[in-house]
Amino acid sequence: MPTATETATAISPISKESAAPEVQPILDKLTHGFGKVPAFFGTMARVPEAFAAFMPFYSAVIEHGTVERKYKELAYLKASLINGCEYCFRAHSASGKKNGVTDAQLQGLAFFHRSPAFDAQEKAVLLYAERVTRGASGIRPSALNELKQYFNEDQIVELTLAISIANFTNRFNDALLNTPDIG
Repeated sequence: MPTATETATAISPISKESAAPEVQPILDKLTHGFGKVPAFFGTMARVPEAFAAFMPFYSAVIEHGTVERKYKELAYLKASLINGCEYCFRAHSASGKKNGVTDAQLQGLAFFHRSPAFDAQEKAVLLYAERVTRGASGIRPSALNELKQYFNEDQIVELTLAISIANFTNRFNDALLNTPDIG
């Protein structure tokens, strides 16, 4: 349990009222969707230019594209599990369920290789997410060729972007001690 000193050093999310005027519409939209401004977004809003640029990028990668959202959510969850990011794991457990990830898959994520909850394509996505998260410099052509059984090259780039965003948000939330408040 954190001490009072440790708690005092955490970075607090900025209040909607204190945020820069240029990010107010984004925060209003988040409040409408979540009923509040989640800590992740409120913390990032402390740097308005970065926050304003991040939101459309995140949306373009996670919410749009040609890769089925379920695969992106599985990849996001696997990266979050590996990195130990409770904030992102909780948030993406909820969004994953909305996009076809089952309870059995959430429970079997750590040992997906042996789990009957995943089909071959899902296992390929999870293995790739694991490889990118643990050490992208170790990726070999065979890893990409395995994915090419299920995805075209544009989709592999899209999936890699989703995994990269997961790793970014995992590190951001954990480094700034954001308390899970969604999911």
